[in-house]
Amino acid sequence: MELWTYEHALVLLPTFFIMIVVSLILRKLLLNKSYELKMLPLKIIAVILVVIEIIKQVKAIKTGYNLYYLPLHFCSIFLYVLPLMAFYRKKGQKTINSIATATLLGLFLGMIIMPNVIYSKYRYYLFFTDFFSFHTIVFHNLVFLAFMLVAFLELHKPSGDKQELLSISLFGGVYFMISAIFAHVLKANFSNFLQSSIEIVNDLVKGMSLAIGETFTSIIYTIVLLILDVAVLILGNYLYILICKIINKITKKSNS
Repeated sequence: MELWTYEHALVLLPTFFIMIVVSLILRKLLLNKSYELKMLPLKIIAVILVVIEIIKQVKAIKTGYNLYYLPLHFCSIFLYVLPLMAFYRKKGQKTINSIATATLLGLFLGMIIMPNVIYSKYRYYLFFTDFFSFHTIVFHNLVFLAFMLVAFLELHKPSGDKQELLSISLFGGVYFMISAIFAHVLKANFSNFLQSSIEIVNDLVKGMSLAIGETFTSIIYTIVLLILDVAVLILGNYLYILICKIINKITKKSNS
């Protein structure tokens, strides 16, 4: 499978550019405002994500429910952590923000490196005729915009300490373990725990199955993927720290 396609380049690149422009404009307008006002765009995105997910679930029930539509995928994380980051203001808020930001960076990496793995190019052709394709594209692009807003509006300042790393790792480990268990129990490919979206990985898994057996291969594949998923969140945290440093340097230069 191609990581990028012509269709993704044609649509995503201009979309990313527009998102950056919008984020820069909002930064200019809101950066020095109150935290709650700066958080308003993120609140709007969080609400939209939940609303279109509810609509998706209702439509799925009406058309004959497919267990694959259960919100247990990697990207389903945002249905839980983004509303918490947007609205929660009590004890543990910083930890929630760290987790939410790390997951946002995880999707950012996926959208930049392998958008065709995140969702197929054929979703674009069905965008106006199939709600599930519409949902997939809008959902992932809104999450990408949410990352831009968190970064440009400086909605979260990472500490980079061991506690932050531990919180992100524990959350990721628990979430992806739940996703893996349900994938195997329900025989639904949540977070690719049954079958990878990358063909070369599937070929490797098939080869291992012939060599050491399907059951043992499945266990190894699940454990490795679980570790990689958590590693993506950890990488996202460190990448966000780097992005914050870059933004600070650019800001200081523009103000000097």
